[in-house]
Amino acid sequence: MTVNKRQLEPLLYSTAGVLVMFIILVAINVIGGWFKERLDLTADKEYTLSAGTKAILSKLDTPVVVRFYCSQSEASMPVFLKSYAQRVQDLLAEYQQYAHGELEIKDLDPAPDSDAEDSANLDGVEGQMVNNGDKIYLGLAVSCLDQKVAIPFLSPDREKLLEYDLSQAISRVVNPQKAVIGVMSSLPVFGEVNPMMMRMGQGRQDPWVFISELQRDYSVKQVELNSDKIDDDIKVLLVIHPKDLAETAQYAIDQFLLRGGKLMVFVDPLSVVDSRNNPSNPLQGSLNAGSTLDKLFKAWGIHYDVNKVVADMNYLSSVSRDGGARTERAPAVLSLTRAGIDSNDAVTAQIDNLLIPFAGVFTGTPADGLKETVLLKTSKDSQLVEKFMAEFSGDQVIKDFAASGQEYPLAIRLTGKFKTAFPDGKPGDKSTDTAGKKEKPAPTEPSLKVSKSEGVVILVGDTDLLYDQFCVQ
Repeated sequence: MTVNKRQLEPLLYSTAGVLVMFIILVAINVIGGWFKERLDLTADKEYTLSAGTKAILSKLDTPVVVRFYCSQSEASMPVFLKSYAQRVQDLLAEYQQYAHGELEIKDLDPAPDSDAEDSANLDGVEGQMVNNGDKIYLGLAVSCLDQKVAIPFLSPDREKLLEYDLSQAISRVVNPQKAVIGVMSSLPVFGEVNPMMMRMGQGRQDPWVFISELQRDYSVKQVELNSDKIDDDIKVLLVIHPKDLAETAQYAIDQFLLRGGKLMVFVDPLSVVDSRNNPSNPLQGSLNAGSTLDKLFKAWGIHYDVNKVVADMNYLSSVSRDGGARTERAPAVLSLTRAGIDSNDAVTAQIDNLLIPFAGVFTGTPADGLKETVLLKTSKDSQLVEKFMAEFSGDQVIKDFAASGQEYPLAIRLTGKFKTAFPDGKPGDKSTDTAGKKEKPAPTEPSLKVSKSEGVVILVGDTDLLYDQFCVQ
């Protein structure tokens, strides 16, 4: 499936866009302490800054200028936007308080044909048409030396992520070098060469939309599944559908986390994309192997059953079967709504709904020193079922359904001091020489036993929600 440019323009306000945000927020190298914070609005609706934002501001050593454009004098400016503009100004005042003189705020009223309007246009802040045809402005631009980042329109719909947007903009102008995100995946997220398509003259398939979006602001590096070390320049690692991952690769991920890397893992008991044999209908496929990081999960106290998917009568979807000849209710294809999404967490605050086919769940008790936060969950009207039954007969799942009364975690965040899953060090080389004797392994770096600082891991029990057909709506 391809997505044209017109579809991409509103992407950051679509499900795919928030999925990208979901991933980017793991990059705590940009906002250092964000995950320690919940979204925090006081009773008076005044912002209190996160520890991560305060850290960014405290490290400023070069003047940063924020030009805030608001059509305050425009009579057609809606009252709700004027109210929101005041809250933005209050937040900017908080930023200035913690920036020890290195942050300048310029309030500009871009009246028609004014110097302020010219400045807004040069900064990339866009005027918005209102009902009477007048143009209003509510946006800002952040600059430092020769770097500039604009937020063309400050939408009240994104108020829960306003601090994130501002802090990211400041980070980008202060540190213009793109942070490196690594992606280790058994799925063709970077696009693939299909020999049949090549013969038809259509060439390589495009990368998945979420990869293309990440590449706009980050340096995205493909990491081989058999890697025995994650490159030092990678700050955030995405692991997607790690089927039968060798212990050496799991060790590489383990050591990456312990030395301070941020990790996001998408596992799946039944990947629709991986199993499809009819590209026009990815909900018809054949059984495939699930994915997990068994060694790491065990060390973290997390259990993930690759043979079971979760069915939920509250979130069931209707799917096409037999080439579209009929539709069937599919309780294991979840149409998750706000009730199953943590709206108070910065990671999931902007997500209103998600389509999650054949997901697994996370159970167990986190190991000592780790804290678990549930980001996505089922309703209590849910049940774990065998994946082969869920894929081939939604009707049978409904017929045999017995609610567990339990809300199963679909995505969780673990924070704290992680301990290695490999206390004996790197898995040994079992190769032998021509005489049948075991070869002496090459010298390796010292094995870390515990994380150097508080670590962050996000686990998601599905991979298909990243696929264009499910996330671009």
